[in-house]
Amino acid sequence: MSNNWLFRNTADEKGRVIVMTPRNSEFKFMSAGRIILDHQMPKVTAQNEGSETTLLCLHGKGSVSIGGSSYELSRFDGMYIPKGMNFEVVTDQFVDIIEASCPTEKVHPVHYVNFEKDVKENADLTLHVGAEPYYRDIHKIIAENVEGSRLLMGVTMSKPGNWTSWPPHEHAATREELYLFFDIPKPGFGTQFIYSNLGSPEFCMPVNENDAVTIVKGYHPNVASPGYPINFCWALCSLEDDTWRTLGGVNVQPGFETMPTGLR
Repeated sequence: MSNNWLFRNTADEKGRVIVMTPRNSEFKFMSAGRIILDHQMPKVTAQNEGSETTLLCLHGKGSVSIGGSSYELSRFDGMYIPKGMNFEVVTDQFVDIIEASCPTEKVHPVHYVNFEKDVKENADLTLHVGAEPYYRDIHKIIAENVEGSRLLMGVTMSKPGNWTSWPPHEHAATREELYLFFDIPKPGFGTQFIYSNLGSPEFCMPVNENDAVTIVKGYHPNVASPGYPINFCWALCSLEDDTWRTLGGVNVQPGFETMPTGLR
């Protein structure tokens, strides 16, 4: 089993740390990591040359400055940053942001997404999917509401002990995907599966808060331990500009076609 699928404890360093890239993971296009700042390290400046960038705030509060404008980020707020543009992240207390980027030929506008105002009560962006024992809430932070070339980003939050990414589905021909797990209090954990053939899975491992999994092929459901949720930030990267930048269009594992995916 390749170590390039799983990255443990992506939050163990302060500052801006790009954890997964095409050089050290299964990804061909996407890079991703964390920006974790506090009063000891309150500011970072960054640029992803030739790439568009998305940011999603997991915890805390901070501001992102781009092109002379400043945007306040708190829980689940997001930013789309155009190809190659400089940005600065600052906090006066604590902020934890997930960053993803990928190469593109296109340039789109800066876009700020406020979770409370723009996403939480929007039926097109907040989806309540499935039923026990596979119920979850899907929040699409950067999706069809934001112009972009290849990246989508959002969060999935389960009920305790439930499955998510169910029914099992795959999109290897069109998109690669990151799952970064958060808010899974110990001793809770989840189990992540990745398989083309269930009899010989490419990946089947327990995952904890702050672990990340790279998904480039195979069906990829996961399940929470009883009494605990499995919550994760997901970032999807289309393999081409402007072609498969969508949450839907997946292939459901044969036998599960009648179960709703919620991926629209």
